Amino acid sequence: MKTKSIITIIAALTIISCSKTKTTDFLYLNSDQLKPLGIELNDNGLFYKNMNPKWKSDGEKYCLLAFQSTRDNYLTTSHFTESDIVNAKENKDTTLTEKFYTKNDFYPLLIGNKKGNMSLDNYTYLKKELKLLPIAICMKDAKNLNRNDTIIVWFKPTELIKNALPTNINLENYLNVPTVLKNN
Repeated sequence: MKTKSIITIIAALTIISCSKTKTTDFLYLNSDQLKPLGIELNDNGLFYKNMNPKWKSDGEKYCLLAFQSTRDNYLTTSHFTESDIVNAKENKDTTLTEKFYTKNDFYPLLIGNKKGNMSLDNYTYLKKELKLLPIAICMKDAKNLNRNDTIIVWFKPTELIKNALPTNINLENYLNVPTVLKNN
């Protein structure tokens, strides 16, 4: 009985762990390749903060999205309005004023895992046939976290993200309609 349990656990960990096997399901990028996308992956975690310059014309409610995955949390996302940013500057709030943020017109619409569980889920607002760019991030590269899972960040494809990707990557080869599991 113990042997079956151990084999089951090993099989489960193998399935959900980060595997950088070449696939068109997700685009695996290393920490250097993630930087032009505004994503910082270092030994202490995963960090992202972007102010979308086209947020109004894109019909977005918030102009700034931030997320982080550190030792203390699996994944935390935060949305900020223009007034949040103005108030932060007036109150000298370091959350929005000290750390640099990007100003890309591409941004995550979904963040989850390879199975389709989402921590950030804007799927209800998306056209169901909309193709997104799934970027796979191996959390084992954040050495201080002791994690082996993969976070999938589904970006809105734009010409700017196409230019930010390494030149040997064809964006169109990776665009997919996301599979999102419904939470009951």
